[in-house]
Amino acid sequence: MTHSGAAQEIGGKFYLKVLMALTTGMRKGELEQLRWTDIDFDRGLAILHDTKNGSPRHSPIPTITLDELKECRELGGNLLFPSEINPDKPMDYRKQWANCLKAANIKNFRWHDLRHDTASTLARDGRTLKEIAEILGHKSLISADRYAHLCTEHKNTILNETMNKALHLDIGHS
Repeated sequence: MTHSGAAQEIGGKFYLKVLMALTTGMRKGELEQLRWTDIDFDRGLAILHDTKNGSPRHSPIPTITLDELKECRELGGNLLFPSEINPDKPMDYRKQWANCLKAANIKNFRWHDLRHDTASTLARDGRTLKEIAEILGHKSLISADRYAHLCTEHKNTILNETMNKALHLDIGHS
């Protein structure tokens, strides 16, 4: 079972938070400060005001995640993931996170690793370092450079598949 599958079994807003982290690459702190008024449902965007690099940014939200968000949608400026004790503070999902990792039989995996998963998935899908950096909110390509080898592996796969097919067709016609 994957971490997203285990999170889905736990359900509720915990699943939504994991799904958002995995599909948008948002940092934990960005997710924790997110309010319902920060979600532009029409454009599929989250407006992040308090980012690590100090500049607000717009984070696209994939349809699969936006649909889940719509299921939980609330009106007003409340936090998306509020504490049950104090709704002005974010919920601490440490217990659910530990249970999620245990159910998925995953060891040595931090919440921040979800962000790396997002970047790795984008790189394996052939997205450029510039695209990855923009989605993750990196100010420079240096931060996204750690995924360069995945982009290169993808390019190698594409090149091999295309050239093998092309040469096979040429050889077949000779």
